[in-house]
Amino acid sequence: MLAAGIYVKIVSDTLGPSDTCITRDICQSVPPHVGKNAAEATLQRKTDAEAAEHKAEKAPKKAKRAKKVQAEGKKKDGRKKPKK
Repeated sequence: MLAAGIYVKIVSDTLGPSDTCITRDICQSVPPHVGKNAAEATLQRKTDAEAAEHKAEKAPKKAKRAKKVQAEGKKKDGRKKPKK
């Protein structure tokens, strides 16, 4: 019943324990697909966090590169090169 998504209170009332904690402790187990989904979600969060960290590391380098390109785009007299 728990694996089918029925609330623990309903399962507890049906089976007879006086407290839902007893029902959860005795009856509830983790179905294989739930464990797999949890593991995949954890890995995805880790991957997302690593991607965000990598992006944050690249941001200063990208800004520095953009500044250099902008500086190279100016003529010697200080004017910007005309766009083609």
